[in-house]
Amino acid sequence: MYLISQHLLEVFSIVEHVNVGTGIICNLILLYLVRKFSRASMGTYKWLLKIFATYDIFLTAVHGTINHQVVIVNITTFAAYMTSFYCASFTVPFTLMIIHFLYRYWAIKSPDRIILFSRKPFQFLCASFSISGFVTWFCLCVFGLTGAVDDPSTIAARAEYFRRYNRNVVDSYLVAEHWKDGHFNLRPALVLLFFDTIIFGCITLATTLCILTVHHIAQAQAISAYSKYLHKKLLKTLIAQTVLPVVLVYIPYFCILTLPFLMIPDFGLTSACTAFNSSFPAVDAIIVIVLMKDYR
Repeated sequence: MYLISQHLLEVFSIVEHVNVGTGIICNLILLYLVRKFSRASMGTYKWLLKIFATYDIFLTAVHGTINHQVVIVNITTFAAYMTSFYCASFTVPFTLMIIHFLYRYWAIKSPDRIILFSRKPFQFLCASFSISGFVTWFCLCVFGLTGAVDDPSTIAARAEYFRRYNRNVVDSYLVAEHWKDGHFNLRPALVLLFFDTIIFGCITLATTLCILTVHHIAQAQAISAYSKYLHKKLLKTLIAQTVLPVVLVYIPYFCILTLPFLMIPDFGLTSACTAFNSSFPAVDAIIVIVLMKDYR
């Protein structure tokens, strides 16, 4: 167990509160800019930006309401019960990002397919893709990591949570005890495998679509130099947006889930994790505003 100073915990708490306010304000500004200043040539892409900004506001509100934390005490503990909902919520931005990459890929490779984004069946398919990721992650947390109130691992987690945050949360802990009474525990290991598969699967799919898009932009002969420039500009913005959840969400998730299994100290990452997560919606909106000329 890595001990972290109370002062640093207070700093992380302040950062989270600032991120909540900033996230809502920045995304409201982005919604206004998209509605007011998006050029007609952006087509349905502006609706993808609106969906992203709206969901980021929701994500920020969820963080401010639940106010969850993560602790590790020789076992992996995914804090309070509602953290399962909160953590699952962060799968949606990345699945939306994959849909964004698909849009950019089709825009350069098969422009005739862009019309699909305006049709209800395809919209339903895209929504189902995002919802399925959320439901899968949520169910893995709830059914794979639930600890009984009187379980020794839950009691240990409760004590550590109280020590850090001076809050006595009695039940609703989600616990992944990989080594129980000196014996390997299979269930949390399988949950960890599913989590890491989702993380690397999403990153691989997004990276593949990105590489294909870059390739087809470079090979495109039937479009003007300005259109190429516009495609590159939008792709750069999307890449920047994609790096954000990887750095601020998926890497912290991977570390706090996997390091305890490998018996490697987290070096305070569990305390900083929610501060990283909460900064994502605000920084996401700022990047779009800064990188897209229409909104500057």
